[in-house]
Amino acid sequence: TLYFINNAYKYIHNKIHRITKKHSFSLPKSFLFFAMKMNKLFLFQWLLLLIFTKTSLIFSKPHKIPRLTPLIENIIQDHSNTFSSSTNDLPKEFETYYYKQTLDHFNYGPKSYSTFKQRYIISSKYWGGSNSSSPIFAYLGAESSIDRDPLGVGFLTDFAPQFKALLVYMEHRYYGESTPFKTMEEAVNDEDTRGYFNSAQAIADYAELLLHIKEKYSAKNSPIIVIGGSYGGRS
Repeated sequence: TLYFINNAYKYIHNKIHRITKKHSFSLPKSFLFFAMKMNKLFLFQWLLLLIFTKTSLIFSKPHKIPRLTPLIENIIQDHSNTFSSSTNDLPKEFETYYYKQTLDHFNYGPKSYSTFKQRYIISSKYWGGSNSSSPIFAYLGAESSIDRDPLGVGFLTDFAPQFKALLVYMEHRYYGESTPFKTMEEAVNDEDTRGYFNSAQAIADYAELLLHIKEKYSAKNSPIIVIGGSYGGRS
């Protein structure tokens, strides 16, 4: 600010000096001093007005804090708009199962030992068997049901024959048929049950379910490759 005023002051002083020299007349020193003083004050006032105007515009705009988690209303709405088709529409190679999943993996309260049915879909069409150490391709469900995932994620079925992989599609808690409580809307609106709806619990669900599948298929030596899209891929 001071740098700008000083430069403007020098510019005006030099301008007046060149004009008086060009036209061969001189002004009294008292007048020059008064003119410089007024110009300096004038510039300073304009600068203050400019700063005030800019800051007023900045602070007049509402300051929006970015939301790090989705609104509950949006979660419920998105859930209601998920695919209406069911796993009955899938080819016969995809079989649907339900695992007795732990509600709370991290605490030891009265409700922590409750369980719910977590849905998962398996295709063993290309499975090389436990003795071959063939991999398990595990798809992590995202914020929707898994009704259409076996057909929607086509590259898994494309690569399964090459790797002789077992395909597993796991549904995220609170979506589709994997709701621990009556309905998702009731669960997220109830402060006692809303806390179980988070990504940490969902990842623990997947880990426990995959251990169960490895035991079920005697696939102790089979590596697991997890795949996900969008939210499911960042879990």
